[in-house]
Amino acid sequence: MNIKRSLKKLFIKNYVGKEHVIVNLYQTNYDKHVLISYIVTPFKNPNTFTHQNYITSHIVAETFRDLGYNVDIVDHHDKKSAIDYEKYTVIFGMGDNFERSFFCQNRKIPRIHLITGAHDDFHNAMSLKSIEDFYQLSGLWLTTEANVSSSCNYYALYNADFAIILAHGYVFEEYKRRFVNKIYTLNNNILGVFSGFKPKVAETRTNNFLFLSGGKQITKGFHLLMEVAKQRKDLNFYVVVPYINDLLLNYYQDLLIPGSNVFLFKNLKMDSTQMREIIETCSYSIAPSYVDGLPGGTIEPMSAGMIPIVTKNCGFPSELFIFEMEDLSIGALNRAINQVLQLDDKVYTEFSELVRKYAVENFSADSVQKNLKQILEAELPRPN
Repeated sequence: MNIKRSLKKLFIKNYVGKEHVIVNLYQTNYDKHVLISYIVTPFKNPNTFTHQNYITSHIVAETFRDLGYNVDIVDHHDKKSAIDYEKYTVIFGMGDNFERSFFCQNRKIPRIHLITGAHDDFHNAMSLKSIEDFYQLSGLWLTTEANVSSSCNYYALYNADFAIILAHGYVFEEYKRRFVNKIYTLNNNILGVFSGFKPKVAETRTNNFLFLSGGKQITKGFHLLMEVAKQRKDLNFYVVVPYINDLLLNYYQDLLIPGSNVFLFKNLKMDSTQMREIIETCSYSIAPSYVDGLPGGTIEPMSAGMIPIVTKNCGFPSELFIFEMEDLSIGALNRAINQVLQLDDKVYTEFSELVRKYAVENFSADSVQKNLKQILEAELPRPN
């Protein structure tokens, strides 16, 4: 299925649905129905090229449609919409409305839990550790940076019929240890705006590192990066975030000034000229995250051949061209940086091409959709 063509046709029809619920998205007339508890805005607004979940939502909806389901979508945060769960053949997703489905008397309806990061218990523990570590470093207690969830969707976490997690490696094993039913891995998808870039080669190699991240900067390991930047004036660090906490900004103000080796950019669209220029000038990316699931800020630059430095908590599988920090420390990040800098030009060029090919082949929308379809076909009866 061509995702771009499908989106274009959808917006030509100007289909918007209700505020929090979209009923029969594709106006099909099948015998079976699926409720997807996820996000509805990607079906109402054009792509802003700021987050991978815009494409993910369409991948999920299209896959169920192609398997013969009428597709209803509800916002996963919505607490007010009255939903007749008995109507559905399958219930898929996350959040409040997915959790509420377990209070429906018909427990024979398969519930499929989508996890876009890590298990909530692990996520909260690592988020707390991040602000504790920063407190020890700075004396600042920034709970708003922790991304700790105060609510628990317990049935979803422990009683879903099966789960699909956008992670591999340690993050997958962490979830599997806590979940008794079957769990599948699925790659996060890239927007793909960098996949057509010229290959990175020795002649264009630089000492420039990219930190591309969403919100909650402490949990993403921003402080580890900045502490290394203080020490490594021989390197340049490009920081691209949607926003940044004022207290955090003030704490690192000496690094975030003109003439520093840290360049801060806020709220850039992935398809913007400025973002493209940053991707072209950087040779490596850094994701010293305390907890994540195949972060978009890493897989997107990988499609341009940028060699990544990650933690085991980012959810990547073990690959020669993915450099994993030994632990969550300034020293470990510094050592990982030295590892990639010490690659000779031939190996650097080879790894860059392997990274690009790996990301384009395994994280494209078509690849993710194909894998999701295989999972659903293996677990769900095909409609007649």
